[in-house]
Amino acid sequence: MKTSLTLARFHLLSVWNWRTSHLSRVIEAPAYFLFMVTGLDTLVAGTRVDGMAYDDFAYAGVLVVIAVRALFWCMGDVANDRKWGVYAVARTTDVSFPQYVGSILAANTVVATVQIAAICVLKQLLGRGSFGQDLRMAGLAVLVCLLTVLTGCALGFGINSYSKRDLMTSLFSLPLVMTAPLFYSLDGLPLFMRVMAAVNPFTYCVLLVRSPAADSFPVQAITGCLAAVLLVLGGLYLAAGRHELASNEQG
Repeated sequence: MKTSLTLARFHLLSVWNWRTSHLSRVIEAPAYFLFMVTGLDTLVAGTRVDGMAYDDFAYAGVLVVIAVRALFWCMGDVANDRKWGVYAVARTTDVSFPQYVGSILAANTVVATVQIAAICVLKQLLGRGSFGQDLRMAGLAVLVCLLTVLTGCALGFGINSYSKRDLMTSLFSLPLVMTAPLFYSLDGLPLFMRVMAAVNPFTYCVLLVRSPAADSFPVQAITGCLAAVLLVLGGLYLAAGRHELASNEQG
């Protein structure tokens, strides 16, 4: 535990040292809520979406956007660390794979939790909040971020070039956001989008986060999230088998 926390400190110091590069990690989610969600709320004009106010519906969506971003930021962190940085230090000091993953999990979850807290506070400041319900949704979003950070760890050990990292981010980040019911209901969408939503893990993540504002027990959400957990554990198992390998990234 001490080793993981020490490495996590180095991760967070790296974020601070490159804070201007990471500024988007702080401002992106509040910007989504402040501008896009507020703007879309004027279009629905008080209409309830999937049985809840649009503010609550889209609040869960923004929280899950943070989780999506955490996945790809973490994937990039691990890919970079395999060539230099914290992972390079870890390999010279006989740090185990679980200790390294623990450090990534701690550092990236701290950053995501700060973002989630900022959205929760912003919702209250805009007069659109129900604090107890919003806090429960935020807590579930932190759990989702734990899962996505571990997913990023597993993927990061399969990335060995900047081009592959950028391709993964560009190719999958937007489809994952746009085919999950983050900002609109799936009802009435074209069939191909509903099919994609059914296999998109973030569909079930957002249903879980949104469950405190829903009227029914989230059986579908829990089932989908448990399936995602099993897939991530399998990915980490495969990653553990190649954790000793340095990246062959050349630039």
